[in-house]
Amino acid sequence: MAGRPSSPQTRNFLRRLSDPQRMILLAAGNGDLSKGFENVLDLYQYAHNEGYRPGMELNSLQIGRATTNSPNLERSLRDKVRESIGNE
Repeated sequence: MAGRPSSPQTRNFLRRLSDPQRMILLAAGNGDLSKGFENVLDLYQYAHNEGYRPGMELNSLQIGRATTNSPNLERSLRDKVRESIGNE
């Protein structure tokens, strides 16, 4: 990836998205790129709390088969993650 090296102090960044990346963020945000980006961050926070670290196989995560649209779920994953972050 070209450009300046990243820094932990970075507050804003500009990145050119490939079509597949754009489609993922649009799907994650129900058509809204910004919400999709936030949802992907929420999902990574959840995965990190479950022990996932960069470089690990994604199949090491034991994520249930339910979706946020499942009638069997009382709250969405996003609500649970945001609640857990607020309690820290």
